[in-house]
Amino acid sequence: MSGEKLLVVKDLTTTFATLAGPLPAVGGISFDLATNETLGIVGESGSGKTVLARTIMGLQPRTNVTVTGSVLLDGHQVVGASEDEMRRLWGTEVAMIFQDPMTSLNPVMRVGRQIDETLRVRMGMSRRDARARAIELLELVGIPSPERRYRAFPGQLSGGMRQRIVIATALACSPKLLLADEPTTGLDVTIQAQILNLLDELKESLHMSVVLVTHDLGVVATRTSKIVVMYAGRVVEMGSTRDVFAHHRMPYTRALLESSPKITSPSHTRLATIPGRPPNLLQLTQGCSFAPRCAYASDRCREERPELEATAEPGHLFACWNPLAHDREAVTL
Repeated sequence: MSGEKLLVVKDLTTTFATLAGPLPAVGGISFDLATNETLGIVGESGSGKTVLARTIMGLQPRTNVTVTGSVLLDGHQVVGASEDEMRRLWGTEVAMIFQDPMTSLNPVMRVGRQIDETLRVRMGMSRRDARARAIELLELVGIPSPERRYRAFPGQLSGGMRQRIVIATALACSPKLLLADEPTTGLDVTIQAQILNLLDELKESLHMSVVLVTHDLGVVATRTSKIVVMYAGRVVEMGSTRDVFAHHRMPYTRALLESSPKITSPSHTRLATIPGRPPNLLQLTQGCSFAPRCAYASDRCREERPELEATAEPGHLFACWNPLAHDREAVTL
């Protein structure tokens, strides 16, 4: 792993203007990512993971959205960049795999042409060279009979095939950073494993950095080197994957781990759940956002929001007034 920082995010905030008032979807997030490293961003639905990824990608609308802070991508400042400046980064510097491949692909355009378009616009390839490269990419992502699939429409392919097409499109211009937003949503377990294994292989062969966005800690357990845990638009714990799993201090992190299915549990074991609901971002209080759902909450938790605090492990931070004991037993998924 190279120590060179490809991505540096500092005090990043994303706030949407709504009729009910400002909605702080991402609040003051900072982290970095080295070259050829994989980072996992985890949290429940509504925690701000996708908004964070889209902000890093520079895909937020130009109106009714305020983005502050800094996102340095290979030395390029994303925050405040014009659309023309971002177009020069999209594809070659950064690319994104979106959650639903069926909405990412044009249903009335053959999949080959959708990959061709990226190559011709961003790389200036001729139609013939783009077609050859597209077929090569389809083969790279494990699509059987790539020349025949090149002429297919998205609706003629399975969910796993469509996801591979989306990955091929994202990789077309050999980006340095790949943002994968829930890349296995809606796929069965076998196809999920195939897609995740494919991303691991492509990361190594293409020397990319990867940000893997997911709600499932089981997905990031063996595929990431660092984890950022988000809740209500903020980071509540972050550190190396090993430290977060073995020595997590934030009760929310523990709750996420306990709600994941365990391969050691007997069949039909009832899954653990986190009580309550995620907070309304329009009605955040001054205290810890997780306090209403936390068994360890005190009056201070409800009145004062904790900031990230360092642990004994380098780079491991957590935000909690009543952290779990350092020697708590690690969770095995």
